[in-house]
Amino acid sequence: MVLIGKLFRPHGYDRMSSKVHITRCPEYDLDQIKPQIKNHLDQYPRFKDIGGKKVLLKINLLSATEPERAVTTHPTFLKALVLEIQDRGGSVLIADSPGGLFNKGTLTKAYREAGIQKVADETGAELNYNFNSHEEKHRDGRFLKRFNICDYISSCDLTIAVPKIKTHMFCGLTCAMKIMFGAVPGTEKVKYHTRFPDTLDFSKMLLDLTDLCKVDLFLVDGIIGMDGKGPARGDPREVGSIVSGEDPTTVDLQVTRMVGLDPSKLPITKAAKEQGLIDLDQKIDVTGDGSDLRISPKFKPAKGGALATSPPSFLKRFIINISTNKPHVGIKKCIGCGVCRDNCAGDAIVIINEKAKIDHSKCIRCYCCHELCPHDAIYLTIKESGLGNFIGDMGYRMYGTVRDNK
Repeated sequence: MVLIGKLFRPHGYDRMSSKVHITRCPEYDLDQIKPQIKNHLDQYPRFKDIGGKKVLLKINLLSATEPERAVTTHPTFLKALVLEIQDRGGSVLIADSPGGLFNKGTLTKAYREAGIQKVADETGAELNYNFNSHEEKHRDGRFLKRFNICDYISSCDLTIAVPKIKTHMFCGLTCAMKIMFGAVPGTEKVKYHTRFPDTLDFSKMLLDLTDLCKVDLFLVDGIIGMDGKGPARGDPREVGSIVSGEDPTTVDLQVTRMVGLDPSKLPITKAAKEQGLIDLDQKIDVTGDGSDLRISPKFKPAKGGALATSPPSFLKRFIINISTNKPHVGIKKCIGCGVCRDNCAGDAIVIINEKAKIDHSKCIRCYCCHELCPHDAIYLTIKESGLGNFIGDMGYRMYGTVRDNK
């Protein structure tokens, strides 16, 4: 089934405002966040009169994780946004397709554990339980022309994406340019990882997907972010900001400057540059009292991830094997639930005697198993040798590999 509707409104990256608005917000306090949310929405004319309109809040709901771990959009931030939209006369649908199975049981648990169910109970906002999807053509796609998209994406009058600021083992950063991967239903995501095992190709696919979904505003929960082994196993980091913008590429570029990540080493920003969407050194029109915010210490990058660019094919597998982290199974924690196996893009995981076993010769280093294991049973390590250190360092210098010696 192919739907033509809201997704093909006549605006794309080239017609979005590149302005980014940043305010300082040190904690998850509703009384502090709500007036700042109002300030952000006031910057964008289409949100000044939304009486009678339904607004989709596309959150980051990676998994059933408590808010304190900084994996998902924080419920207090979300509640402030819901209340502000309702104050303006709009109604709200909260939605995402988490990693793993996209069904009522999985989604109910994720809503509950991440504090989203409580937000809905307290505000009357609607939670999405529509699991249908459809094939969507993207005539203007630069890299991919067809996607399988959740129906909820096209069900509202306006869309606000509400990402977190997190490092990402595969794309380098997950924020505005990455959040719309949740428009792809459940385990369908595995097919995209399988089709695009290269980080740059995968990131270019994400840029087309984000363009297809025609998000009206990106409103970033940047109060507490995550660095290190994001997007699920990193360290919570105080950032103290709320960030908004219509163009996901300039939002993310400004976020890298704010948290101290090098955009030339991140696959997602490198892909945007290659597609002609941004210049990594461009001047951005930044407004708000957080326009000059730079945190210290800087974010630790998601070290040990896959190659950011493609070296010659005869070297790629060799460099990957010696210079990137490999997922391993913590036997004591693993219960053989099969979540890792079911979401493995390389078909590299089997369950034997109620324990997961990984075939590293098939592993494409997408780290979905690491992100989605509900029992923290997947860890990342790299075995070093003198030769491995030397070639790993050369790979970093030549091809943007980010290594982890721990």
